Amino acid sequence: MHKSKRKKSTRFSPKRYCFFAHVAFGFSAGSHATPHATTNLLIEVRDKILTAALRKRRLKTSSLKDFQKTELAGEIAMAAAVRYLKSQAEYRQFPARRFVNLDLVRPPTYKSVRPPVDQVLPNGTMVWRLAESDADILRGEPLSVRYPDIEKRLVAHPFLKGMTRHHIELLALCAVPTRFDPGQTIFNEGGPANGFYLVEAGKVVLEGKTSDGRQVVIDTVSAGEPLGWSWLFPPYLWHLTARATEQCAAICLSCTLLRQHREDDLTLSHELFKRACEVMVRRLQRARGKLIM
Repeated sequence: MHKSKRKKSTRFSPKRYCFFAHVAFGFSAGSHATPHATTNLLIEVRDKILTAALRKRRLKTSSLKDFQKTELAGEIAMAAAVRYLKSQAEYRQFPARRFVNLDLVRPPTYKSVRPPVDQVLPNGTMVWRLAESDADILRGEPLSVRYPDIEKRLVAHPFLKGMTRHHIELLALCAVPTRFDPGQTIFNEGGPANGFYLVEAGKVVLEGKTSDGRQVVIDTVSAGEPLGWSWLFPPYLWHLTARATEQCAAICLSCTLLRQHREDDLTLSHELFKRACEVMVRRLQRARGKLIM
């Protein structure tokens, strides 16, 4: 019995997160729509790389849910892809770069198309460059195609009122509709801030811990308001816990992609930061009013 148990443990293989990335290059910010060049990559992030990244942030793997681990792995994968692309002379001529897809792919599909590795980064992340025939097997649709009404929903949200068509198109590339049940935790204090939410319906409470460990309600986020600012500021960790108090509908913007678009397009960065500051000031004033009552 003891021998069979030992054999079973030796067959354990570390978990892998594999992402397919379709990248568009151009001479202008509209490169995602009319690219001058494209490439397809497969990026593999092993579980031990994820664990090491969490250790640097003083977090434990057990403290994250599966979707949070996947989002963090996606962040590592994108950084690896960018590093690889910067090493390729043929793409240096293009000032604009867009990740049109960054999709998690699962075995055995990705294993069937995986050629010899092109680059292994110092942290162990592996990057493959794929031929078009291989990429077609893995290619998913951009989020803006997968959710055809997402642009209309973004335009309708009060937080984005006045945004240009170009900015809405960029946001649609990283936007996913989502729902939360009453009592469901959306994110936890101290976890990686990998999502920015535009609440469309329902209410969310923001909770923090007192010095004696009690959870207290700091603020309430209602329909028409944004949720989550920690993605804007390093080290990109949540400062509070968010919990739905009733059935909620929201648009979740992947911060892995959102930070890329914000850094590549300074006008988008300005618009998001301006709106964020306006909401933060209102919430600080509201919190001050509660304190002096």
